[in-house]
Amino acid sequence: MISDLPFDQRACFVAGQAKSGTTLLVALLDNHPELLVLPEETAYFPTVLTKYGPRGRRAQFDYLTKQSLSNVLFGGPCKWGKRSYASFPREKFLETFERAAFDPANAQDDLLVLMVKAYAATLKRPLDTIRRWVEKTPANRNHIPAILTRFPHARIVVTMRDPRAILAAQIALEKTRKTGRFSTYYVIAHWRVAARLAKRVRDRDSPGLVVPYEQLVCEPADMMEKVCAYLEISFDPATVLTPTKVGQFWSGNSAARINFSQISPEPATRWQRELSEDEIGWVEWHCRDLMPEFGYEPKLNRRDLRYFMRPIQGERPREYLKSRLYSFRDDWIRR
Repeated sequence: MISDLPFDQRACFVAGQAKSGTTLLVALLDNHPELLVLPEETAYFPTVLTKYGPRGRRAQFDYLTKQSLSNVLFGGPCKWGKRSYASFPREKFLETFERAAFDPANAQDDLLVLMVKAYAATLKRPLDTIRRWVEKTPANRNHIPAILTRFPHARIVVTMRDPRAILAAQIALEKTRKTGRFSTYYVIAHWRVAARLAKRVRDRDSPGLVVPYEQLVCEPADMMEKVCAYLEISFDPATVLTPTKVGQFWSGNSAARINFSQISPEPATRWQRELSEDEIGWVEWHCRDLMPEFGYEPKLNRRDLRYFMRPIQGERPREYLKSRLYSFRDDWIRR
């Protein structure tokens, strides 16, 4: 039983792809009295343990508190979108986490677990009231074996979304962020990784639960009841159908900059009026073999070279060339 597990093994990791509903999912879980949800991404497995692991605990701590998206919880600048934690005691969180991280008695303890415990202490949440703690980083999709090695009793939740909708969302993001680094290749490459993981989960070759974005926004009560059952927590519609961050109402992080007062199914079909035929063709060129596995039927009848060749909105020449080169490479590898 979950109550018999030590605190560090009561983990839940959310994985998927950027703009596939990972943030909405954790916002719906945020206010559940049996959960402790980290409201921002830590990139713990993708970055902390890989890039900064050999550099020691201080480097890992500095990344989490100063560079990761979670830095905003410690008083750092918000990198993307709007994040308001004015009412959250950020200095206290930083002090509590730093004290625990460098206490010699905790030298062998996992840094992520210490961060979660510091977050609980900051919120004055007794650990014995927390049935599961939740960390969300979309790129967890690449590290499931490592996650289960370190946290063998962890729950894994994988979000899935129509790849055409993800391309439309990423195009909208680039229009607002203007990074100049928008890559259509990474949209389809990351989707394929997430789709293969979701397929393994559905085939019971890997533990976890798949949460389709479309079901999450169109049938939120049914989907969240399944999520709660998987996490072995109670289902209360009044709690898990209202998205929050640190207990405060959250109105979304829509790429189209559309706030909501309640969950809306509209984003599920927005791509149909936002993407051109060539843009739809680009996605289906690369993903049509896996799309029907999740109910995403291709809209176009066949692959056409023009769908591959024509630039996508927001795509700079350098990124255009890289995307086509990487696409050829991956296609050759698959063959």
